[in-house]
Amino acid sequence: MADRTTTDEPQPGLFGSVTVKVAWALGLVLVGAIAIFSVVYLAVYAHDVLVGMSATRVVWVGGAVIVAGVVWGLAIWNRGPFRTHTLVVGLVAIAITRLLDVALVGAPLVSDFARYNGLADQITHTGPMLAAVPTGWPTALAVVYSVFGTNPVNGQLLNCAIALLTGAMLFDVARRVFGDRAASWSLWFFALAPSQILMTGVLASEAPYGLLLMAAIWISLRLATRPLLAAVCIGCLLAASQYVRATTPVLLPAFMLIPFIAPAARLRPAAIRAGVLLVAFLVCLLPVVAWNEQTRGELSVAPSYYGGWSLLVGTDPANGGQYNASLAASVPGTPGTPEFDANAQRTAISRLEAKPLQFVELAARKFPRMWAPEDYGVSWTVGVTHPTNKDESVTLLLLSQAAYAVILGLAVLGLWRLKRAMPGTVVVIVVIIGSLAVAHTFVEVQPRYHSYVEPLLCIVAGPGVAALRFPKLLHR
Repeated sequence: MADRTTTDEPQPGLFGSVTVKVAWALGLVLVGAIAIFSVVYLAVYAHDVLVGMSATRVVWVGGAVIVAGVVWGLAIWNRGPFRTHTLVVGLVAIAITRLLDVALVGAPLVSDFARYNGLADQITHTGPMLAAVPTGWPTALAVVYSVFGTNPVNGQLLNCAIALLTGAMLFDVARRVFGDRAASWSLWFFALAPSQILMTGVLASEAPYGLLLMAAIWISLRLATRPLLAAVCIGCLLAASQYVRATTPVLLPAFMLIPFIAPAARLRPAAIRAGVLLVAFLVCLLPVVAWNEQTRGELSVAPSYYGGWSLLVGTDPANGGQYNASLAASVPGTPGTPEFDANAQRTAISRLEAKPLQFVELAARKFPRMWAPEDYGVSWTVGVTHPTNKDESVTLLLLSQAAYAVILGLAVLGLWRLKRAMPGTVVVIVVIIGSLAVAHTFVEVQPRYHSYVEPLLCIVAGPGVAALRFPKLLHR
């Protein structure tokens, strides 16, 4: 396979340089801020290790981190099959690391994950259904359970398959946009990111949601010469993602932008393609619309009864916009019902109207908590405070945060290297990140909510390697 060092994707067309300049500045500010905050969190975690642990534990944890870092570096820099058969070896690495996680790190069924597993078991007996939470992921689990048995391990193995598909499409997207060398780096970042590995054993919706977003981006490139078909496929994929998480309407404009930044785009054809994408999206969500009309008496594409609750949690200054079960006592009604959700939404809006300046301060606190810490993989698997897992959890926490900081730093370098000549795919990725940042200014935040964006950051980090000045090591 011939090596390419420059982008071969045509530059944005109809919206011209203005869109690219805005996206470049937005991406650089957002990813740069996240990178800075991630380093701060890394320093805090390292300080906790040095201050709160005995000398023996410090040596044990430090040695484990150094060994893991050396292995990580050797795997990426090796010039053998790691370079000549990058995709195959990268997928093997994804499979091995994910299967080891399933075998060695037990993930308890708690919180949303227990609910998804319960719904999957129910769907295997009753068939497809809609519920108070999105049922797309439980339905996928139910398909696997109906074939292989109702066992959470089968769901974890499904996560392994999802990671393989995501990695394959990530590599192809990066290769088409930036060339072979950058694509190999992007794939290895995704394959070896500790939190992405740890979440394999957790029955969360982030992995399938990330797969569907990656598939939509991949289709936009793969079917670039058949734009109407691409619009239909992207609309259907985004609708499928809405069944998994009720976040997709926020991201829809990013994908509707694609026809307008295509090379030599014209206004009318571009508008038609964007319209086709929107229609395909809405048609696939007609069951949700009908369900909401019957149960709520309103027209909506939200497959959840927790939108208002998420807004109430996200505007709660006492808990920094993070989940707090006791908050439900302040809302009339039963949680998980349309009435409760409507009451929660009214309470949140009243709070915003009464104290808008307080919300501005809260939004500033929520941003770093949402995007900077990479602790979710450790939190949901081995835990971060359990005494019997102290050494393991601290080691994994440091590795996770360090790897995330490296990916973010290289993503900043990648954006800087592209400057105002960004490929359309990167424009879409930046708009996705910006849209999510704005959305989570209002709704609930958790660090794991940025998990499905990390594969996109890995794509942008690939060309960042080329910005480093180590030609003999990185570019030979």
